[in-house]
Amino acid sequence: MLPVIDAADASHAGFATTVATLVRPVFDSGVRLMQSAAGPVSFLLRNLALAAGVLGLWRLGSDLGWTQDFFIAAGLWSHWQIWFALAAVLNAGAGFLVRLVRPAHAKSN
Repeated sequence: MLPVIDAADASHAGFATTVATLVRPVFDSGVRLMQSAAGPVSFLLRNLALAAGVLGLWRLGSDLGWTQDFFIAAGLWSHWQIWFALAAVLNAGAGFLVRLVRPAHAKSN
């Protein structure tokens, strides 16, 4: 290759190594923070999924005439399908967080 290009490649490689050395501790601390917060957030998401499922059952029961009127009479959130979909998404998100945390705990044991 041309000498100018070789010198530029060597300079770029040194710069990239220096930046990676400086950024790595910040990145690692962010990953540790995320992994330590994933457990409580997963617990919260599971509880929110349960609440959304209960609201979906209430709305479905209201549509079938089994329960009292649902507290949201109109709009997007007045449909039982939305509540069940929200419960499924929240539950899937909690499961993802649990799988994200599990490898970190397996390595530390």
